[in-house]
Amino acid sequence: MNRGIIITLIVVALAAGGGVYGYRNHKAKTERELQERRVAFEKAEAARRSEEARKKAEAEVEAKRLAEAKAAADREAAEKELERVKAEQAAAEAARIAAEADAKQAEEARQRLALEKSKADEEAKAEQARREKASAEAEAARLAALEEIARNERAKKEAADRETARLAALKRQQELELAEAQKKVPVVVRSVMPEDYKRREHYYLNVEMENSENAKPPTRPKPASQATTP
Repeated sequence: MNRGIIITLIVVALAAGGGVYGYRNHKAKTERELQERRVAFEKAEAARRSEEARKKAEAEVEAKRLAEAKAAADREAAEKELERVKAEQAAAEAARIAAEADAKQAEEARQRLALEKSKADEEAKAEQARREKASAEAEAARLAALEEIARNERAKKEAADRETARLAALKRQQELELAEAQKKVPVVVRSVMPEDYKRREHYYLNVEMENSENAKPPTRPKPASQATTP
């Protein structure tokens, strides 16, 4: 063979060998890089997953904490609400008991007032009846007293009229008897005395007394019908 060809072939062979070696090196480098990338990716993925797992765990812990806090708050709120409801129920029960007590007292007071009013009405009616009875009795007594007074006045008037008639009759009788006696008994005539005579009045009085004595009718006993005044 020609030396040039041989050299060319050697160069080509060397080139080919170098190419194979380079390819292999490149392939190995590529595979190494890929492996490194894969390892790095896996590490990153593992780190990501770990971070996600950590965040998830933290989130779960936080969620659990929040849930527990919310449950505690809910329990506290429920307990407070229960206490409030119990307090309201107790207050309502106390108000109901107080209202029932007030209603009972009001009913007792109403019944007591009604009883007192009924008793007062009965007493007022009884008092009114007593007053009416007393008034009627007083009016009857007044009318009876007036009637008695009227009877007494009539009796007195009748007695007075009878006495007046009796006295008038007696006076007429005495006048008649006096007239008859004067006809029989002389009357003493007074002498006229001067104004300066000291015993004139005494003299006149004696004359009048003598004439009066002479003029008296004779005393007679009174009839039985005129012995007492009716």
